[in-house]
Amino acid sequence: MRVILDEQEAKSFMALITSVVIDQVELGEKADEAIREWRTHLEEGSVPLFDFAVAMNEALGNKIDDELSKTIRRRDYYRS
Repeated sequence: MRVILDEQEAKSFMALITSVVIDQVELGEKADEAIREWRTHLEEGSVPLFDFAVAMNEALGNKIDDELSKTIRRRDYYRS
């Protein structure tokens, strides 16, 4: 299974996660401001957002591959 997020989807996902962190985690003012500042640098169509989307897709793909490999090994269909 492959999940590929485009830049807009990656930005929406990142906005959701950072909003939850800012709202529900007790961080200092400097940490909250650093998160907000980082989030504003990821403008749609920018190189940092593209790089973020690529890194997120790579991380998601690796996680899915690892989980699939563990499931296959557990069921004894395949041994690596």
